[in-house]
Amino acid sequence: MPSREQNPPADGPLDYETSKRMAQSEDTAVRARVAGREDVRPELLYYLAIDPAVEVRREVAANPSAPAQASAVLARDNDESVRRLLADKLSRLLPDLSREAQGQLFQLTVRTLEQLARDQAVGVRQALASSLKDVACAPPDLCTHLARDVEREVAEPILHYCATLTDKDLLSIIANQPKSWVLSAIAQRDGVSGPVAAALYETGDVEASTALLDNHGALIPESTLSGMVEQSAARPSWQEPLARRPRLPGRLAVRLAEFVDQHVLTILRQRRDLDAETAAEVVSVARRRIDYLDQRSEGESPEHRARRLFMVGQLDESAISDALSWNDMVFVKLGLALMAGIAPSLVEEIIAAQSPKGVTALAWRAGLSMRCAMQLQSRAANIPPRMLLNARNGVDYPLTPVEMTWQLEFYGVRL
Repeated sequence: MPSREQNPPADGPLDYETSKRMAQSEDTAVRARVAGREDVRPELLYYLAIDPAVEVRREVAANPSAPAQASAVLARDNDESVRRLLADKLSRLLPDLSREAQGQLFQLTVRTLEQLARDQAVGVRQALASSLKDVACAPPDLCTHLARDVEREVAEPILHYCATLTDKDLLSIIANQPKSWVLSAIAQRDGVSGPVAAALYETGDVEASTALLDNHGALIPESTLSGMVEQSAARPSWQEPLARRPRLPGRLAVRLAEFVDQHVLTILRQRRDLDAETAAEVVSVARRRIDYLDQRSEGESPEHRARRLFMVGQLDESAISDALSWNDMVFVKLGLALMAGIAPSLVEEIIAAQSPKGVTALAWRAGLSMRCAMQLQSRAANIPPRMLLNARNGVDYPLTPVEMTWQLEFYGVRL
């Protein structure tokens, strides 16, 4: 006849003697079964926390009834899977324990979690971060430690989701010049304050700034938005997110309208939050763009039109910008040659060289703004975003007149 040890009850409460016999069974499966039950006395679970079979220790690690002393032992277990299970369980228990934040049990749990946060196995730290990221009462020091972890799978969930991190924590991390994925994770948080948004943009990390623009929960200061609008002249991928940005200041909407393509211009025109004056300016830009096409004489070539406008004093930055928006590069190149007073072949050579400094110097020579120079770098010369020469202070030329003169002389342009 089978013994009770071999066939312990599967359901219903266990009395102490039965659970004690099961904990001492030679059958690993029986010991594992009792180790996973929440109605077993704490001293037996502590005893099973040092069981030679990893299957048993895993059950104790996942058991919410295991005492804090057992958790302290399991945090040093030589099996990584045990420590991962323990990290997940303690993180889930933390909200209930935090009701007595000064209680001994809460403090013991926090100390165990801190030990797991220093675990050499990435998988353990990852399990801890994944479980803690949504825990509002997670200890601040513990979260900050995990947020600074060198491994992406550990730090990223905390950086992206953990509400415990303060602006001070985030600004400190940003100031430490972290990798791009760190900045992007911060930029995607549900709420990004103005100072954090500004700090992210000032790092110059394009991916983080792009994530910031896509995040409507980010409070981007107007000064930062202004810089983004100017930079978007050479980064077309930023233009639509900017046009859709909530509470976009009117002056920035008008500035954006000056160089975006027709699709983005339509988005700006359809905004309902612009005041009447701003809306009228955006419509005016849109009408000018359409007029650019309508005002061409029938059969008139881009070259002839450029020369005609130049002769009547209407070949200006707006005309170049409109031509760029319609991708009329023949007009753009000849227009630059006429405005700069140089041979069209030299303009072709400068643009074909894809030199950010060369194109910038050409725009300067033609009397165009640095804003337009950035458009020319991106749209006319097809210079990759990471290689663009950006404006100084958002609007100023970053090179001195002497430096730009030298750039032009390199291509044979003489003043």
